[in-house]
Amino acid sequence: MADLAASEPSELTALPPRKQTSVVRRIIRSRNLYLVLLPALTLLLVFDWYPAASALYNSFYAWNGGKLHKFIGLENYAYMLQDRAFTTSLRNLVFFVGFRVIFQTVFPFIAAELIVNLKNANWAYRWKLIFVIPMVVPYLVMVLIWRFIYSPQMGLLNQILELVGLQSWTHAWLSDPAFAMWAIGFVRFPWLPTLQFLILLGGLQSIPPEVLESSQIDGAGLLRRIRHIDIPMIMGQIKLVVILTAIFMTQRFDLFLVLTDGGPGYATMVPALHLYHSAFNFLEFGYASAIGVVLFIIMLTLTVINLRYVQTEEGV
Repeated sequence: MADLAASEPSELTALPPRKQTSVVRRIIRSRNLYLVLLPALTLLLVFDWYPAASALYNSFYAWNGGKLHKFIGLENYAYMLQDRAFTTSLRNLVFFVGFRVIFQTVFPFIAAELIVNLKNANWAYRWKLIFVIPMVVPYLVMVLIWRFIYSPQMGLLNQILELVGLQSWTHAWLSDPAFAMWAIGFVRFPWLPTLQFLILLGGLQSIPPEVLESSQIDGAGLLRRIRHIDIPMIMGQIKLVVILTAIFMTQRFDLFLVLTDGGPGYATMVPALHLYHSAFNFLEFGYASAIGVVLFIIMLTLTVINLRYVQTEEGV
């Protein structure tokens, strides 16, 4: 036994050492692959990472985009708390994002359910095509059309209300502080957001047929199946739609710029539009950079909350 115990260390040490390739050597060996990735990485560095780092750096400076570039520490962030335009824009953003998340999740889900449950494949295809057509319309064209719809003099909405005898309901929709944010929130209604619709439709179509057949055998009706099967099984897609919509709406400023330019007063001002005004109207690029950093933190927080705390039943 002693001889056997004495021989074990020698046998272990006699094993050949494991060959370990250095990181540099592996990169050299895969240099062709890295060369292919280099253009994409360069574009990412120049147009994504550098502007983000530059915004963080310049948020600590009083900078007018030119020679004035003075370090002021956290003064830009402190000024935000006293800036009425910014604090009002945050409240407007909470309302707008919440409204659009509901609007761009519920209605695409209903449309996707209707298409999935159509028995006629030809009609299902036609309806999918109808819902996807708005994607080819340039966004700015769509916004200008809606500005005409909301026009107080010749607007289609007021004309329809007068036609059906509801003259008292007519408004200067985009000029009334009580209705302006609601009017912007309903832009594109009843047309569906195409991306969200396709994500939810793809999720519903990926549900295994065996699961649906089992629900039919168990006698589950449509509403019960939607509640207990469809929604839990596409919760990943629903989470994706929610976070994408929240991020898109947080970044949105062109819609407000074209329709109201933040007015009347600050009734439709949002942080992204305030950032635009600060930078290009008032040449406060340092303050605009600080607003951009706050917007980034908001979007990052929304993403973390959605991924970590909005759990599916499977715990994903």
